[in-house]
Amino acid sequence: MVSLFILVFALGALVRFGISQWRAIWISTANQPLSESLQLTAGIDGASIGAGDFRSLLDLCNELSPELRKTSPWLKEVSLYYRAVAALDRAFRVQLPSFSKWANGEMQICSRYVAVALDQSIAMNLDRQFAARAN
Repeated sequence: MVSLFILVFALGALVRFGISQWRAIWISTANQPLSESLQLTAGIDGASIGAGDFRSLLDLCNELSPELRKTSPWLKEVSLYYRAVAALDRAFRVQLPSFSKWANGEMQICSRYVAVALDQSIAMNLDRQFAARAN
């Protein structure tokens, strides 16, 4: 019985650590600055990206860099997380206003992640084009 308790506790701690590690990776990515070229090309102001910009940023990804969804690490998971938090926000917005504030912050981080992933993808594509022209 004690060994079963230890196993369950260890698995719970491992899952919690994995989730924390995953969030730390994409939050650190989301905190990177956006390049001026992306801001000018897409008309995005990096400082004003909000929680509601997620869908439009994903559409922009499909337009400017269609391969991004397949090649970007964590984009699929961040999209799933965004949808889950948005659903919870809709369900508990009236009953728990403080939860809604937290959810809005999480969704804003997800939106920033998509913008940074798009920025990095465009920069890498430009680098490849310049390298191909140089050869």
